Amino acid sequence: MDSRIKNGIRNIFAGFINKIVLIFLPFVTRTVIVYVLGSEYLGLGSLFSSILMVLNLSELGIGSALVYSMYKPVAEKDMLKIKALLAVYKKIYAYIGVAILAIGLCFLPFIHTIIKGDVPASMNLYILYIMYLSNASISYFIFAHKKALLIAYQRSDVISNVNTVLNICVYTVQIMVLLLLKDYYIYVAVFIFSTITENIIIGKKAQIHFPYIEADGRISAEDKKVIIQHTKGIALQKVCSTSRNSLDSIVISMFLGLNMIAIYSNYYYIMISIHNILYQIPDSIRATVGNSVASESVDKNFRDFNCMYLLNMFICGWATCFLYCMFQPFMELWMGPNMMFSQVSVVLVCLYFTLLSLADVVALYKDAAGLWWYGRYRVLIEAIANLILNFVLGYFWGVNGILLATIITIILIGHGYGGWIVFHYYFKGKSFMTFVMKQVGYLVMIAVACYVTDFVCSFSLEILWIRLLSVGIITLFLSPILLLIMYRFFPEFKDSVDFAKNILKSFKR
Repeated sequence: MDSRIKNGIRNIFAGFINKIVLIFLPFVTRTVIVYVLGSEYLGLGSLFSSILMVLNLSELGIGSALVYSMYKPVAEKDMLKIKALLAVYKKIYAYIGVAILAIGLCFLPFIHTIIKGDVPASMNLYILYIMYLSNASISYFIFAHKKALLIAYQRSDVISNVNTVLNICVYTVQIMVLLLLKDYYIYVAVFIFSTITENIIIGKKAQIHFPYIEADGRISAEDKKVIIQHTKGIALQKVCSTSRNSLDSIVISMFLGLNMIAIYSNYYYIMISIHNILYQIPDSIRATVGNSVASESVDKNFRDFNCMYLLNMFICGWATCFLYCMFQPFMELWMGPNMMFSQVSVVLVCLYFTLLSLADVVALYKDAAGLWWYGRYRVLIEAIANLILNFVLGYFWGVNGILLATIITIILIGHGYGGWIVFHYYFKGKSFMTFVMKQVGYLVMIAVACYVTDFVCSFSLEILWIRLLSVGIITLFLSPILLLIMYRFFPEFKDSVDFAKNILKSFKR
């Protein structure tokens, strides 16, 4: 089996297990927090996480830009350059950790001003915020650069496996703390301990796999210039995508309070958890696609792009139907009728999910081709427009307005221009408008599948758990059949089926 395919499959498998663990255990933890401490505690944790998510540059994709610079020397086995790059990364991560801590402390005096209504009486907001800030900052000081080495060598499965085992232990301890001690401070302190432990273990694992590679040496001025440019470009890009949910949560807190953040975060948690599971497919073959972009022709990569895009939209459409039909009965059973959105809000959340999934394969090739810098102005405009629309539409329509603001900016500024960048700078000569019309077709077909599936599900029994089970079974089987019937009219359908079969054959071997 080709080593790139083998590593990609291994990474996908490990990533899926990791994401399942990171859905199930936090789900249990969120349930315990709401029923033991109250929804305000859940809202408070979501708010602080949102504020710090913007500052946490690991979420901003700095690592992706740094790993991109390692693809070529790894392929060429240029050990001197790999060591020199690793030394640069080590220094950059240290600077990032200090920057997060310093900037985060600047927000400290304003914490009370962004929360509408009362906060839990037993909580000192300043102490709690500093604990969250410490967790975000400290991860950059202990073997952080070693993760880039594992990813560049297509061994992200090592990171996923360590994270999976550690999170099982951490969430188990946190659940016990909540049930036995009912102490939110200790609950957060466990996060800090786990962050330090994870970095140490991953660092040691990297040393075991690559004992001959240490951070050492200097890179040329030209290489440094390229790294800085790529880092700036992808940082700006990820600031926008990361700040979407963060800005939404902050504005919800200012207008509607902690309880509404808790409701919003529950829906967002389910939505983004499903997205993150599906995203493991493109993300786990990131290094493989990067290698292909560096070594194969544009035409070959364009054929692969079209196949992956249709497969991605089939899976995305299936998941969208599942979310649309299952959201309300599941939320009613999980959190009760007082912690539910309106049906209009559910439609907006599902559209939000679909738009995020639309961009996954495009972003994969944009990252692999190193095109972050070309979209630097787009992402700033999108982030600013999202913030302005959040306040304007949120003021008039509440949480629906805030969701609509994010959807509008993704459609008009984010996704369209991002796709144009890939076609203009990499897939040169290929029709971008044809690609746009295909996207419209995908969206229409997904909407039709959602409507038909939901109509069939409406005949389910009214007993809640029976309705949830029957809706799940109907959606699981009906929606993919509807999508297959409609998607077969796309010209790349046959190639996509063959592409999927080849992947499955490689997995069996």
